Amino acid sequence: MKQVSCAPMGKRAHAHCIRRAVRFGSYCLLPTAYCLLLWCLLPCVVAEAAVSKGRTHQVEAFSNAQGGGRASSSQLRQQSAIGEAIAGPRLSGSRVRAFLGFLGAALAGRLSQPVNQLDLAVLYAKTDPSGATIPPKAWERHNEPVFIWEPPPAGPEVAGYSYAIDRAPDPVVNTIQTSLSVRASGQGPLTDGKHTFSVEAINTAGRAGRPISFEIWVDTTPPQIVRYAPAPGALLKTPAPAISVSVSDAASGVKKSTVSLFSGSTPLLFDFNEATGLLTARGQGWNEGVNRHELRVADAVGNTQAPLIWSVTIDTQPPIGTVTINAGTTMTTSVYVTLSLRASDAVSGVERMLLGNEEAGGYVEEPYAAEREQWKLNPIRGRQSVYVKFMDRAGNVSSPVSDEIELLLLSPETEITSGPAGVTPDRTAAVTFACPEGECLFSFAFDNEPWSAWSPATSAAKADLAFGNHFFRVKAAKEVNGLPGIQPDEEDPSPAERTWIVGVEPPTVAAPKGPAIKLWRLE
Repeated sequence: MKQVSCAPMGKRAHAHCIRRAVRFGSYCLLPTAYCLLLWCLLPCVVAEAAVSKGRTHQVEAFSNAQGGGRASSSQLRQQSAIGEAIAGPRLSGSRVRAFLGFLGAALAGRLSQPVNQLDLAVLYAKTDPSGATIPPKAWERHNEPVFIWEPPPAGPEVAGYSYAIDRAPDPVVNTIQTSLSVRASGQGPLTDGKHTFSVEAINTAGRAGRPISFEIWVDTTPPQIVRYAPAPGALLKTPAPAISVSVSDAASGVKKSTVSLFSGSTPLLFDFNEATGLLTARGQGWNEGVNRHELRVADAVGNTQAPLIWSVTIDTQPPIGTVTINAGTTMTTSVYVTLSLRASDAVSGVERMLLGNEEAGGYVEEPYAAEREQWKLNPIRGRQSVYVKFMDRAGNVSSPVSDEIELLLLSPETEITSGPAGVTPDRTAAVTFACPEGECLFSFAFDNEPWSAWSPATSAAKADLAFGNHFFRVKAAKEVNGLPGIQPDEEDPSPAERTWIVGVEPPTVAAPKGPAIKLWRLE
């Protein structure tokens, strides 16, 4: 081994040292200016060594470990570590290994390890080749975008590109273009939702770079109105009902600013919960009669639902009407009368009526009719009244209206003159009856038995009565109108009744039950 020591001595000495190094198979890796700087500032020890192992040679030169950085050469196969003790990274080669001190540290910021030149760096989307740019990961309405990318740095070596939607691209060239139109590709429009477009470059050797991706969110479906109230065609008697509407949108969502509610042409105030899609409006914009409402809804990207238009009728006023007994006559001899009814309602119309002989209660509800036959008055001689309330289709009920008539009964009175009463052990009952007017016919019934045929008999009897409660009814009738048979107005409208109990009457005083009573006397 031969070692040569070099000191700073100018250009000629530098050149001489370099020539000596080259003669032994080494190469100068640095420009002349850098070599001069190195030669002037630092002592240089060139170690010339050659180890022969067959046809393999290893030469080491410029061994100085200071600073840091890397160096490379396109002309030499080499490994250069600049400031190995500090910089660390190196490039490999089979011929030369060079270690430069502070000079290498100065070069470290300029030189770097090369990246994969097939990796794509730029990918974006547009509405069409000359249209607007589509932002990634943002809802928009374009479902046939154009994806555009820039070729990798090693363009001449690229054979083409592989792309895929919602999956990883395969190592097969799909296109040699740097763009893809979804419409022109024949894949059809993108469905609503989130999609990922990925593309990678493939070179002539079949090697693929890392894929680059673009996430696009598509929303082309307008929001849906799930349910709403009041229902279309509803008839309400509430003066200010609440409006509620439930709106749903699976993608971009609905905002309050994209919802409008009108009563006729008048905008209405409303609350809208963007999280739940619930719209509510209360107590405004309602008029007596038919109300027309309109709801307009769009989602955040402008997809618009057809306006919802529906009508609701408000009826808060009850009907008005009158009732007349027997066409306005002042007197009747029958408890059955005919009622003439007249009623009207300005909005929904009259639907039902309530009839009664007492103003405070006892009404019978029936469908509204202009005439009601065979209405039965209270079977009491004297002034009798009939009360009527009218109800419209919305359920509003009017105050009662009434008419009066004098009732002069032609039918006789009925009296029970004898029969069982209270509690009796006798299981046979005998009852007698009469009418003050005389020459009457009678019909009677024990308990729940049907009425007997009309007969002039003034007594009735029943044997083998069961123990328990019993009652007896009897009514008198008298021919007064000349028509054959007994007519309803010829019989007593208020039959006479008698009740009793068949059994043993309990003792008046009951003896107490329980233990014997003990008495003590205190002395």
